[in-house]
Amino acid sequence: PPDAAGYTRHFDFAVELVKRGHQVRIFSSSFSHRTGQQRLAENNIYGTERVAGVEFVWVKTFAYEKNNWRRVANMLSYAVRVVPAGLVTSGSPDVILASSPHLFAGLSGYILSKIKKAKFILEIRDLWPQTFIDIGGYSNTSPLVRILKVMENFLYRKASKIISLLPRAFVYMNKLGIKKQKIICIPNGVDAQFFENNEASLPEDLHKLISKLKASGKILVGHIGSCGIANSVYTIIGAARLLQEKGYEKIHFLLVGDGPLKNEIIKTAKKLGLKNISFYQSIPKKEVTEILKAIDIGVTASPKSNLYRFGVSINKIFDYMICAKPIVSALDSPNDAVTESGCGITVPPESSEEMAKAMIRIYNMSENQRHEMGTKGYEYVNKYHSFPTLTDNLLEAIRD
Repeated sequence: PPDAAGYTRHFDFAVELVKRGHQVRIFSSSFSHRTGQQRLAENNIYGTERVAGVEFVWVKTFAYEKNNWRRVANMLSYAVRVVPAGLVTSGSPDVILASSPHLFAGLSGYILSKIKKAKFILEIRDLWPQTFIDIGGYSNTSPLVRILKVMENFLYRKASKIISLLPRAFVYMNKLGIKKQKIICIPNGVDAQFFENNEASLPEDLHKLISKLKASGKILVGHIGSCGIANSVYTIIGAARLLQEKGYEKIHFLLVGDGPLKNEIIKTAKKLGLKNISFYQSIPKKEVTEILKAIDIGVTASPKSNLYRFGVSINKIFDYMICAKPIVSALDSPNDAVTESGCGITVPPESSEEMAKAMIRIYNMSENQRHEMGTKGYEYVNKYHSFPTLTDNLLEAIRD
């Protein structure tokens, strides 16, 4: 839900479905990947909560800090405990939708669908194990990759329908023998009303930081999200270094979020003597809107990877768009919302130099020109990525 840090994709779908008369129950991990905090009290294995008409069932999962065996234990603890949680809850669902990234959730969803006699829909947000190969450096012969490939093939075949966030995921799945008709692309989106009507306040120290920077005439470049391998934050650090060296003191970077690489990135910024960058921890989604209103430019960066040949659906880009912010994006993908909408500049991945040049171009624009550029993104995201539209597509997949 919006009071937690991270994606609200399924909550946003659920809210829209409830408006249309459907009943929705979300089974969610009690442990937050973003903040490292538990939602449930120490002695509770399960808990329920209702948010905006949507019922959440919280499942106690194993805590972890890094991408090691403890994170795998977290995934397995969810997969094991969500099955009895699903069995004891009342009602007979028509559809069970199991969402990745980890495929253990898919396996649990399939088991529950057989017991509950419900249709099984599999949502693939990350292509596992291909992500491990293309970004993580794993070999095709790795035991982990082999296990995940068996699970992947099994779940693809058992699903009544496969939802993918990536527009060309069907190319990948076709090679595994899955027909294109079985696959539907439903990308990430935004709840425009939430962004426009939300009035949450920022933590006091963050509010003071932003106010101080704005009062000194800074152009704020915001990166809202995780500091991990898939986010290529080092590209942003490199751009900040180049801008500082070139004397663009008015351009200041604000990175909000946690992640496995955050401590290393902070150390790198200090080692380089960067004075044009500030860091802050993850905050709930409802507070993110206030940061997005305050920044002048949104930035996102992806690494060079063959994985992106299947397309992307980067959540933070749509968040920047709905707040009408111009965007600098480092990306190489067959789909590119920034270029398609004209709301910013796309540069090659891992090129700090090109990113810095793009920042300078937007910095040199007038405030009206930046607003016009951001407005193009606002119009684009409302047309193609609003949750009412995406929910129409989801219902079509369910009814098909």
